[in-house]
Amino acid sequence: MMSNKKRSHNYIVLLFLLFVFIISFTFYACFFNNQPKDKIDVGEEDSLLNQSNTSNNNEDFKSETRQDSSEEETTEEDEKTDLEDEKEIIDKNDKETSEENKETEPLTVKVYYADSNVQYLVGEERIISGAYKYLSAFMELLKSPLEPGHIALVPETTKVNKINFDNGNIALDLSPEFVNDRFKSDTVDILLVYSIVNTLTEFPEVNTVDFYISGERLDTIGQLDISNPLYRDESWIRED
Repeated sequence: MMSNKKRSHNYIVLLFLLFVFIISFTFYACFFNNQPKDKIDVGEEDSLLNQSNTSNNNEDFKSETRQDSSEEETTEEDEKTDLEDEKEIIDKNDKETSEENKETEPLTVKVYYADSNVQYLVGEERIISGAYKYLSAFMELLKSPLEPGHIALVPETTKVNKINFDNGNIALDLSPEFVNDRFKSDTVDILLVYSIVNTLTEFPEVNTVDFYISGERLDTIGQLDISNPLYRDESWIRED
């Protein structure tokens, strides 16, 4: 049998070994839990964070690229539209200017006076402005003829109140001097009226002429009925 002293010594040794084991296990457990686990968690978080940031940056870059591309396309379309609008305006202005110039170009028209016997009408060519061609043609009838023996029929005191062209008809509004200062004769009245009608119908778009005095329709002049629109009558023009 072992002595009490030896048993006591063994018991102390076991307790010491158990204490060393507990201390070693505790130290190892603490070291294992703190070091490797922290490194792994931090590494994975950084990786995910970097990946997320990279993805967000790529999306932002793509969005900015699409926006820039859209702005460039919009700018190009706006510039193209502006150029087309400007070209259309220029073309329209050129067309209007061309038409206006065409209307103001000089025109050659034949105006009619009485012959030396005051029996027929005779024509003389005049160059007039196209701006107010109807008025210009009528005003030539107030001037003295260029050819010797031709006689002006419209009183030079006559004033034009208005000339209105509508749908092939000219409404000619004159001052009372047209009637009051004329040479009174049945034949002269006919030549007077048709010198005006045949002059104004020299323009191809004019078909008829109506006469007014100070805004009121002139139905008769002397014995001549002019209550209806008057057409061109070349039977009064002398054949050369």
